[in-house]
Amino acid sequence: MKIRFKDEKRTISGKLLKDEYRVVAREEDLEGGYTYVFFDENFQDMRVKDIAVEIIDNDMSDMVQRNDLSYGRDLYVNEFLAELLELKRGHIISVQHIRAASKAFRYFEKYNYEIPDHYKNTALNENYKMNLIEGFLMAVNPYIERKFIGGNYFESFEFYKGNAVSEIELKPGETITELDVTGYKMLLKDFIESTLHDTDSNEINSKMFSNTLFGLIDSLFIYDISRIFSYKTFYNNFFVIEHRNEYYYLNQFWWG
Repeated sequence: MKIRFKDEKRTISGKLLKDEYRVVAREEDLEGGYTYVFFDENFQDMRVKDIAVEIIDNDMSDMVQRNDLSYGRDLYVNEFLAELLELKRGHIISVQHIRAASKAFRYFEKYNYEIPDHYKNTALNENYKMNLIEGFLMAVNPYIERKFIGGNYFESFEFYKGNAVSEIELKPGETITELDVTGYKMLLKDFIESTLHDTDSNEINSKMFSNTLFGLIDSLFIYDISRIFSYKTFYNNFFVIEHRNEYYYLNQFWWG
């Protein structure tokens, strides 16, 4: 489905320069009309009332009805985008968060969107995302270490790209186990939460931090994960992710 603004001046934001826009969602509004959701030139999610636009292509074959996302109101959304963003009830279609922006790339790629520079420099820039993870760990590692204050044992996280798993030479007592890749998200979340925890009264904060770390790491993987591994040494417990022949290591290590 595609729409075009009736007003050629396109007063909304003043930056809508295209003759037509692809609709990613059509949602029934509270006034009985419809609101159309689309991405502008900078991939900002935009919403416009039906009275402001005209439909120039009413093909909805790539959309699926998902009233569950809109509290029962009539809603059609691009099926591929909904899958990529894992949309759930109450979610707003947006790619402003780095994980959502990264996951949505396959949608933009499929429909031949022109990719803006800021998107290339963030969602498509691995160094940018690796730096976000490094900065987050610099802040969260002291939070993890608080529960060990007064002792001689501490735990921390580090994250980096490393050699292929096949190149690792195991020493006595070390193990590498391939895990079920279909459980990647839950296994990674559990791995993070097993270390990133605090006292019971602060568990709500720990959950938030764990979700943030998962989102930052997962933003690196635009296409499907190939394989995942558990790699353990005396001091280290690695969660290893293979993605497009690259290997990413989240290490929960102890020291003291």
